[in-house]
Amino acid sequence: MISEYANTSVVSTGDKTTRRVLIHGPALMLVEFRFQKGGIGTPHRHADHDQVGYVAKGSFTITVGDESRTAHVGDTYYAARNVLHGVVALEEDSVLIDAFTPPRADFL
Repeated sequence: MISEYANTSVVSTGDKTTRRVLIHGPALMLVEFRFQKGGIGTPHRHADHDQVGYVAKGSFTITVGDESRTAHVGDTYYAARNVLHGVVALEEDSVLIDAFTPPRADFL
């Protein structure tokens, strides 16, 4: 399966954030999250999903469990099931690419 970016849909997820499902299969999903400066990915946890993320643009404060760090382009994170995690876009518009397993049905 091949997915063209131009054919994916953007969903507003907050005042300064959007989500775009890039591709998904039965066991894995790839999602782009765009944040305007100051945009917040509210701390939350997933009971049924593992998540890994990649900073594709900009910078974030990323919190996973008890750990909080400033992350820049190329940095990654892993949030296991039931681990509290969240992000804040820092001094510029920023982009995260997140993978979820299993796929998040609520995003489809």
